[in-house]
Amino acid sequence: MSRTIRQNAPNIAAGSSTMGPSTAVPSTLDRLSRRVVVGLLCTMAGLAAAGTGGAFLLKPGTAQAGRVVGDTLRTAANYARLPAMIFTLSDGDRLRELRVRVVLDMEPTAPAKTVESYGPRIASAMTNVMLETDPGELRGRNGAFYIKDAVMRTAAKELGAMKIRQVLVQELVMR
Repeated sequence: MSRTIRQNAPNIAAGSSTMGPSTAVPSTLDRLSRRVVVGLLCTMAGLAAAGTGGAFLLKPGTAQAGRVVGDTLRTAANYARLPAMIFTLSDGDRLRELRVRVVLDMEPTAPAKTVESYGPRIASAMTNVMLETDPGELRGRNGAFYIKDAVMRTAAKELGAMKIRQVLVQELVMR
């Protein structure tokens, strides 16, 4: 029996013609794993391209020779503080006191001292606006928005050509 194995061994190793040419058919698992690997590689390449594109879109601005860094930034804030305003509001049953302190963020061309000199005129005009206000309108988040809008309209009317960027509420207390 050992002779038969030895005699057939060289034929198997040499690829004898009795068995035909050796063609290995890849299994279904090998084909599937190749597709998964190719798919993952394509996905990674797509994500890398998207990340690179995002980095180019979000990169900070480049420095320009001969320009001071402060020139490219927004100009310094120009704040004008208005005097504290106290209003008496009626809700039908009782009187409510409203205390408001605001600061106006002005354009850089408007001198803060000039705007502050308009403070009493703005406060007086706000008194007329607040006479028509119901205390219920000032409750919650909407109260700050209502005050900002009223001060913005009144101050813009009083200041004329001087531009207001925004109104900053420092204190808003209703008792």
